[in-house]
Amino acid sequence: MVKPAPGRVSGLFMGKKKRRKQKLTSGQEATPLSRPEEIGPGTDKPPRAKAKNKPGLRVLLVAATLLVVLAAAVLVIKQKSGAGRTLSETGNWNVLLITLDTTRADRLGCYGYRGGSTPSLDELAAAGTRFQNAYCQVPLTLPSHASILTGLNPCRHGLHNNGNYALLPEFHTLAEILKERGFRTAAVVASFSVDSRFGLDQGFDTYDDSFEPGQANKSYNAERPADRIYETFSRWLEKNYGSRFFAWVHFFDPHFPYNPPPEFARKFQSDLYDGEVAFMDRYVGRVIELLKIYGCYDRTLIIIAGDHGEAFGEKVEQGHGLFLYEMSVRVPFIVVGPGLPSGQVINRPVRLVDILPTVADLLGIKQQFEVDGQSLKPLLLGRKLKPVDIYLESFFPRENYGWSELLGIISGDWKYIQAPKPELYNLQTDPNENINLYADGNRTAARLRSRLEEMIRAASGLAAAGRKMTPTEQERLRSLGYLQVAGPKTAGILPDPKDRLNELKVYQEAAWLELKGQLEAAEKAYVRLVEMAPTLESSYLNLSRVQGLQKKHLEAAGTLNRGLEVLPGSDRLLAKLAQTLLLAGRKAEAMEAAGRALNINPANYDALMVALSVSEEQGKIDQALEYADRALLIEPENEMIRLSKAENLVRSGRQKEASEVYAGLAADFPENVLYNLNLAVIYNLLGEYEKSLPVLERVVRLKPSPKAYLNLAIACLETNRLPEAVRAFELYLADTRGEDPANVSRARERLSQLKSMIR
Repeated sequence: MVKPAPGRVSGLFMGKKKRRKQKLTSGQEATPLSRPEEIGPGTDKPPRAKAKNKPGLRVLLVAATLLVVLAAAVLVIKQKSGAGRTLSETGNWNVLLITLDTTRADRLGCYGYRGGSTPSLDELAAAGTRFQNAYCQVPLTLPSHASILTGLNPCRHGLHNNGNYALLPEFHTLAEILKERGFRTAAVVASFSVDSRFGLDQGFDTYDDSFEPGQANKSYNAERPADRIYETFSRWLEKNYGSRFFAWVHFFDPHFPYNPPPEFARKFQSDLYDGEVAFMDRYVGRVIELLKIYGCYDRTLIIIAGDHGEAFGEKVEQGHGLFLYEMSVRVPFIVVGPGLPSGQVINRPVRLVDILPTVADLLGIKQQFEVDGQSLKPLLLGRKLKPVDIYLESFFPRENYGWSELLGIISGDWKYIQAPKPELYNLQTDPNENINLYADGNRTAARLRSRLEEMIRAASGLAAAGRKMTPTEQERLRSLGYLQVAGPKTAGILPDPKDRLNELKVYQEAAWLELKGQLEAAEKAYVRLVEMAPTLESSYLNLSRVQGLQKKHLEAAGTLNRGLEVLPGSDRLLAKLAQTLLLAGRKAEAMEAAGRALNINPANYDALMVALSVSEEQGKIDQALEYADRALLIEPENEMIRLSKAENLVRSGRQKEASEVYAGLAADFPENVLYNLNLAVIYNLLGEYEKSLPVLERVVRLKPSPKAYLNLAIACLETNRLPEAVRAFELYLADTRGEDPANVSRARERLSQLKSMIR
């Protein structure tokens, strides 16, 4: 459990005094929202009739009748809207979290879009509550999912970008909270962005991130389509539906480049993004069908949330991650559950960090957790909830382009974006953010900036509200990356992304050329970007990657070495250099580069894989085993590393340990004949024939072979199953092509002996 930052009281389900104190210290004393709040139809109570003096009996009877009718009307309205509703029997609920990567709210039918096809999500919205104005905290996959699973803003959990961060073990995730209460927990994720190495696997019994089976390395853009996600989840649910579970199912399909299956590409040829969303929607529906098939639906709380949106060039950006405009940060958010209202729409802005406390509250979990979100249970049940501010950030421009980070806050109708050139928008009157109302001295902007700074300082454990930060505290904020909040000393150090739109177009052009396979043109564009941003790690990584795709490995190595002259402490550049040199056949140099990377970062997976490969080729088995063990700490499920370890254990004579690794592989890949056969052979070598028998019987069912029959015959013979041994020897001798003549001769001799014994 993370300790609360100094000067900040935080938690879930506190007493009123503590909760009030928490909101005051975290800068969340927001004014009431002016947006209309819709919680189903007919939530207003009928006006009370004024009493008359000395009413006659007839008037009294009529009034009484009217009161009864009106009371009945109020009751019906409340039941429909959820107001005053209570929940019971939540103690047996499952929880299913479905996240929709890169999905814009305004591209779903239930949010008013008519150009696509999302019947499954529309049906879920009709069956539950749709939050019309839900916001992610950062428009990037990894940090956004970290906020969903921890209930913390990025300035608290510390993940600001994809690839360069990992969630620390001390943070408590929703999976851990529910696992501690007896839930079976599983995640099936679709993108390398949320690979287990980035720490989101905390608390999950099963974390399936097998994007590219049979590969030792996962590529940076590895992903799985919706049908494979569905199939994987289906296999897990088939074994676990009888237990109380928490499952996270992650769909990635609408991510750029948009390439839906042919059926959807034909139907949505004018807008392939809609095709990707429609394809994903089909399998969202099939996941829900599984719950119904296994009898889980009526006891499962279902949360549907987008992790971030997508820009289509409205403000030059194509994709997401750079800016904090509505198209990138407003996301779909739907809650469906037993006893919860159906057909409900809530306009009040909410946040993805609200998911964890909402789930905990609905399940009746009373323990305090440190969160930045608040439970939305009151809204779901038709009650009031005090508005709060919404935190936004993007470090993507700073870490990927060398431009200023962007921080933002939404409070009521207002959005403020802190940048070298600040922005202020009224979302009620200007939902497309076309009119920047910021001006020096603007009171609304000053108020929102103050609240934003207070949120960051409190999250960082720094200055409390009402006083200036010390120079030490300002330096701490700078070290955490909050340059614009740290004070005027840092103003103007990095350019505003809005002033670099021409460069952004070059970045987008280079990426598009690479995706289209126009590698020479892409290389030229990336060369220009290295010239524009020579101090950025990503400049050299991008250029070297596209050079490597053209088999220009030595040129790519030269690019990386130039980058290392500027950034000598970059383990990522060194690891990429090691991979590139290995592909170029320069193994000694590759090993040297990998060693340098590992001296900087001992957990650099790519460098470990280069070191493992070179050690194996050099016959340094003990060294290879050491690197394999270190790599498996990062990727424990990796099939190829486990196989490498098993084979090297056999080579070093450590058969017992090898059998344990092969047993794991055979359990995870039961249809793999090689793993099962090797396991059985090792059992025979160890004299563990009772163990080898069932494995060999499975092998001959899967794929009969002379080697399998010979080992089965030996195991049967050693366990005194003589008729079975005879049959196995006969099957072995029926086809001995390619077999060792000595083995064939011994088998014939033994078969003859057995037949004489049995007579």
